Amino acid sequence: MLWLTCLLCTTALAQSKQFTLKGSVKDGNGQSIPGVTIQVVGTTTGTATDANGNYSFSTSLSPGSYVLNFSSVGYSPAKETITLGNAETITTNVMLKEDIANLDEVVVTSPGQQAERRSLGNAISTIKAADLQQSGSAGLINSLQGKVPGAQIVQNSGDPSGSISIRLRGIKSLSGSSDPLYVIDGVIVSNQSANVSQLAVADQIASAQPGTNRLADISPNDIATLSVLNGAAAAAQYGSRAANGVVIITTKRGATGAPKISFSTSFNINELRKSVPVNMYNKTFGNAQQRLFPIQTFAPGSAQQAAIALNPATTFLEIRRDGTTNYLLSNVVDNVPRYNYFDQIFRTGYGTDNSISVSGGRDNTQYYVSFGYLKNEGIIKGTDFTRYNFRARLDQRLTNWAKLSAGLTYANSFSNEKANGNVFYSPMNSVTILNNIYDITKRDASGNLQAVEGPRVNPLSTIEDMRFTQSVNRTVSDVQLNLTPLKGLSVDYILGVDTYGQVGQNYIRPYPYAAQASLGANLYPQGYSATGNNTVFQINTDLNVSYERQLSERFKLNAIAGYSYQFFRSDYSIAQGQNLSPFIETVGGAASTTVQANYSLDRFNLSGYFAQATIGYNNLAFITAAVRRDQSSKFSPSVTNQFYPKVSGSFVVSDLSFWKDASFSKALNSLKLRLSYGEAGNLSGVGSYSRFYQFTPVAYLGKNTLLPGAQLANPLVRPERMAEVEGGVDLSFVNNRIGLGVTVYNQQIKDLVVNRALAPSSGGTSIVNNVGTMENKGVEMVLDLVPVKTKNFSWDVTAIFNSNRNKVLSLGSPAIAISSPAGAPYLLQGQPASVYYGTGYARNPDGTLLLTPAGFPQSERASSQATGSTEFTPARTAEGQPDTRFPTANIVIANPNPKWTGSFTTNLNYKALTLHVLLDMVQGVDVFNADRRTRQGVGMGDYVEKELKGEIPRGYIFAIYNTEEWRVESGSYTKLREVALSYTLPKLIKNVSNINVALVGRNLYSWDKYTGFDPETNAGGTNDLLRGLDFGNVPIPRTYQVKLSATF
Repeated sequence: MLWLTCLLCTTALAQSKQFTLKGSVKDGNGQSIPGVTIQVVGTTTGTATDANGNYSFSTSLSPGSYVLNFSSVGYSPAKETITLGNAETITTNVMLKEDIANLDEVVVTSPGQQAERRSLGNAISTIKAADLQQSGSAGLINSLQGKVPGAQIVQNSGDPSGSISIRLRGIKSLSGSSDPLYVIDGVIVSNQSANVSQLAVADQIASAQPGTNRLADISPNDIATLSVLNGAAAAAQYGSRAANGVVIITTKRGATGAPKISFSTSFNINELRKSVPVNMYNKTFGNAQQRLFPIQTFAPGSAQQAAIALNPATTFLEIRRDGTTNYLLSNVVDNVPRYNYFDQIFRTGYGTDNSISVSGGRDNTQYYVSFGYLKNEGIIKGTDFTRYNFRARLDQRLTNWAKLSAGLTYANSFSNEKANGNVFYSPMNSVTILNNIYDITKRDASGNLQAVEGPRVNPLSTIEDMRFTQSVNRTVSDVQLNLTPLKGLSVDYILGVDTYGQVGQNYIRPYPYAAQASLGANLYPQGYSATGNNTVFQINTDLNVSYERQLSERFKLNAIAGYSYQFFRSDYSIAQGQNLSPFIETVGGAASTTVQANYSLDRFNLSGYFAQATIGYNNLAFITAAVRRDQSSKFSPSVTNQFYPKVSGSFVVSDLSFWKDASFSKALNSLKLRLSYGEAGNLSGVGSYSRFYQFTPVAYLGKNTLLPGAQLANPLVRPERMAEVEGGVDLSFVNNRIGLGVTVYNQQIKDLVVNRALAPSSGGTSIVNNVGTMENKGVEMVLDLVPVKTKNFSWDVTAIFNSNRNKVLSLGSPAIAISSPAGAPYLLQGQPASVYYGTGYARNPDGTLLLTPAGFPQSERASSQATGSTEFTPARTAEGQPDTRFPTANIVIANPNPKWTGSFTTNLNYKALTLHVLLDMVQGVDVFNADRRTRQGVGMGDYVEKELKGEIPRGYIFAIYNTEEWRVESGSYTKLREVALSYTLPKLIKNVSNINVALVGRNLYSWDKYTGFDPETNAGGTNDLLRGLDFGNVPIPRTYQVKLSATF
């Protein structure tokens, strides 16, 4: 068969002739459309229109009739039949009609595979390159905020190398990541955040995950399109890695024609958008040097006498809290200097983002080469992120039926960081934890910073005496072969490799004032040094065979079958030590008794077969069925084989003859119904070695031996599994000026991996088991409007609404605490994931606060409450007060899962002038603001100022200090995410076109009631379960950008 195919193709080549196909593509208003894909149907021959909507390419074909297919996002595709004969040049000009419903839009469903949107029974979102270029951000995921239906994208930190989280349709795992799978040009790439530069904080931040998402290595300037597959049915081809959704990224390629040079450069300014209230009132309680003066208590006797010795005028106020009598300082001291330490750690940062690309091609060869340079300073002094990018893509058409493509991306980045916010020697927390009565800029005769109150670090030490850096080298490469040997038959092979290395350097200088400030061991008073290394290698190889055939006049078949193999390897090592020698900043200068070295590795593979078939009827009704079988080294042979089915259907009702003749068809132009069911897996919740016994080396009789761990082996642990039903409708109205897409879904997730606690009699303390279940139910709506569309002026609007309801159904135990540096996040049966479960206010039956006799709020008490339960019986005394003989009640005080998210985007174009505005909304969400309480306790907060001025009673802060509900605030916001005003200059220079100047603003303003810096924050980093925590985070800056771009 193969010999016969080659013979037929060789014969065809012998009869072929060289032709040049050219023309232009315009819209209904006569405006040129750049970036339109043109392809000779049934071959690998094609190109794309240039910036002026023109195209030209050469091809070698046998004389005869052929079909040219023209497609572009937002337009209905067009097909034009051409006849190749004696003429060597064929000119075909095409007009594309706007299609706001996008039913005929061709979208990427998997690498190398495309389908018309009308045939899909599930929702797929497509983001164009232009949507990324006006975001004002050099981060790929940041640029997606407010643009993807069903996605909650949170920038966890404002640090230039900080992380960002993306969740599609909610949380999917209780042990692993809910991050989507990312595929770039067919290469599965890692977005893992490994900590190599924050090693000093690693054992102090609980389950928080500091670090940089590795998609920070990818430049948005190289992206052509991005497809987001939210649901299990859409992503079923990816099987065991598809439960979290899939993001398919297609990069830019060359097109036939003269070399085209595209250049862009920008300059940006980053500044603090909003500060927090700081007590600048020059008074205090007790004496001028009193630590924790708002909450410090003094028992009668020696404690009170010591306070009086410091200030004979000292007086005390008796206050009862939680059934005990306490004494607070009540006398006011005047003329106390106060400083705003934030002025010493914040700055205005500057940055630049530059890119240049060269693309072109002729006959059978197309190329694309780009280079990028980014430098971005943070708003915390001493922080920045630098990235160099190089990318090359070569497309070589071997014959009319064979095409070879190779791509290479190289990225090198370097970041200067400061300590993670969850520790008290980070810049933000060193300020928050310190009474602001000290001049932190004072130095001794040697120029060293001086001590402040003990045991605290001088905030300037976090800027001047600590250095945390990370260097990354990464390559993403691929080789692809596409064969179309027979009509309707296509064979695609992809070999992709993603590999990178991270090197982190950590240094804390020995504090000159360590003894004077009585610094604790957790602050590394005698210095600290560490080096972290992480190397990652992953490879995927995919072979897909697709076949398309018109079975009859009415029925059409599209079928695909494929095989995939993936392998992942990582090696992680750290070396660290304390008590550094003078002038030595490496681990070599640490005391030998403190040096520690650790190494860990991860290896796993995944392979699977996939088959899918779509039957279309009259191009208006489609049914798709698919199945994937996976097996992975993470699981034992008895459970490794997993099957993931999918079935979907779509029906374009408006294509029925009765609809086209109906009077309402002019108002309601199109209607498509869709329904799908799919199952997908999640490997991230299961470690590669979770099914085995774990052993720890220990010393014994002068030798080393092994000690079994307390976690039992479980050879039957399985992948986490999600089943989803999705339904939707797509409509367009008023001559396709209005488009509406509505999707509803129900995800049932089972076999969730939980590290379940065991009774000691079982022989261990825990076991990794599939005992959890969870659900996500929600709705996604997208409204597109084009109120005005003329030759000189156009106005379009896009509104997105998402609502997801998450609930943990079962855990294997009533409650599981999420390890956190602050607050009390939990997994509770019957509640959304990651709710904060702790002490709340005592309330009257009508919901109002139950106050103490002195008029203060107080914590609720429970006479009975089961573990993990939200139901309890309030404990009351005869006077109706909370009975302090009973423990405090545990109440769900905060929910970090928003009720809804959404966005509003509008673009106004008048001739060469364009205005772009994006509003991003998150509503009905809570933030646990740990910093707010801390600022009050040390004396620098706004509540302290109110107590000193007598605006609230003395003792108010102390009364509610232990009630966790006091730290909860509304995290709802509407943020002016993007504003861009751009102008395309007239053609002033020969051979230079599309000179564009833009003014861009990002995160300019936020409408919210949050008292912290920014409600968009998360000290948990990339941990999807630890969310909604504000504890020393760097706030997200406001950014202004000036950008210039041109094409030569």
